[in-house]
Amino acid sequence: MKLPRLEILSKDEIYDIHNASMEVLEDVGVKIDVVEAREILGKAGAEVSNKTNMVKIPEYLVREGLKKAPSQFTLYGREEKFKLRVGGDSLTFTFSPTPVKIIDSETGKIRETTLKDVENKYRLIDALKYINTSHTDVWAHDVPFTTIHAYEVLTWAKNTIKCFGIGPYGVLASQDMIRMVSMVVGDEEELIKKPRIIGFYNPVSPLQTSDIVMRGMMIFNRYKQPMIIAPEAQAGSTAPTTLAGLLVQQNAEILSSLVLCELVSPGTPVLYGTVSTITDMRTGNIALGSIETGLIYVASAQMAKFYRLPSRALAGTSESMLVDIQAGFEKALTLFMAAAARINYITCAGTIESSITTNMELIMIDEELVGIIRRSLEGIEVNENTLAVDVIKEVGASGSFLSHKHTLKNFQKEQYIPFLIDRNRREAWEKRGSKSIVDVAREKWQKILEEHQPEPLDKDVEKQLTDYLEMVKKRTLDDYFKAEGIERKPTGLPNLP
Repeated sequence: MKLPRLEILSKDEIYDIHNASMEVLEDVGVKIDVVEAREILGKAGAEVSNKTNMVKIPEYLVREGLKKAPSQFTLYGREEKFKLRVGGDSLTFTFSPTPVKIIDSETGKIRETTLKDVENKYRLIDALKYINTSHTDVWAHDVPFTTIHAYEVLTWAKNTIKCFGIGPYGVLASQDMIRMVSMVVGDEEELIKKPRIIGFYNPVSPLQTSDIVMRGMMIFNRYKQPMIIAPEAQAGSTAPTTLAGLLVQQNAEILSSLVLCELVSPGTPVLYGTVSTITDMRTGNIALGSIETGLIYVASAQMAKFYRLPSRALAGTSESMLVDIQAGFEKALTLFMAAAARINYITCAGTIESSITTNMELIMIDEELVGIIRRSLEGIEVNENTLAVDVIKEVGASGSFLSHKHTLKNFQKEQYIPFLIDRNRREAWEKRGSKSIVDVAREKWQKILEEHQPEPLDKDVEKQLTDYLEMVKKRTLDDYFKAEGIERKPTGLPNLP
């Protein structure tokens, strides 16, 4: 049988978390600074205070929102032939979004990520087998930050047929991304019919929202692009120190945003997501690689299933500064727990240092790790063929199964065949250069980039995208502020596109 779904909450505990979350939403509410969002929620029946910007959401609105949200959806790539079913028992692994630093493979030094790194990541992930799709792969520091979103779309379209994921960075940038991806797939109607963009929105814990990103989210909603709602609550600082308390708060944050999404555009796919973890009490830092993070993922998967929503988690995470043993066991534990809990959409590949630093070798190592975990979930198949009684009788007490036709027929299905892990004896390993797994991974990704050619983008479409990018380049920062209704740059402004 297959490996059973990993669970840690009883049915009664799930109901307890749900009921506690409803109490929080009805008695405390969430702080929403976007006037349009408050108006939409108020007209639907929420209690709105325009003085404090707090919105109290009754349980019936949550139930109505959940009825409208699909339990499964299909996400398409640049080419329609590439598609992923998300929800139910499906399992998708993708790159961890938006690291801002990279360990350079040539120098071994940390440096800022560039547009060339963005291109390399998309091309590499296009060629991989187990990492199904990609998000905004890296943050390009060598182009104006007001144009990064447009460069991302163009670079994605030129270098992979897999899906595209990005944060809805405000009104103007979100409109740009909708228009550019619509150019790639034909028109806006095609984009609505077969979504290509998966957005990710992070509520601000505790019980707040990001106004600029929320406005962008509402634009994505209107075009029915799937939206990941994933709080980044930290137990002990931005959430209660108890994991059950964190789950209550996280649940309230997710469900309040889901209600808005479904009011803006009923039937919009919403993923029950999490980037929540603990605060390390010795340092005050985030601890994405902690075992508690894995526990939160398992519980989140159960809450998503309870609400009949597809789920998402940021797993395969580590606080290590190096591609070392700490990175290995932290990534393996959190990734396995998320996968065993059957999180549907796992952003997991290629980062360390709390997901702010990437490394090309690490992407290849994570590809190997994902392959191993996929095999573990398949469990052990028991039937007449796999019991192999006739084969055991035929080989007898002193024979060998190595060359038997049963072995040749079944070993590739029964065993995961690694492409990085070295299982040779020491002498053979030394003859091959005494290479570490990082050395082998470096050779693998460099060979892939030398040999792999993504399916070419139509030249007319590429020109449309390039022309649009040139238009974006001419904007000023004030154009973005104006679109948000902001007259001057406020303090604490989150990253704009």
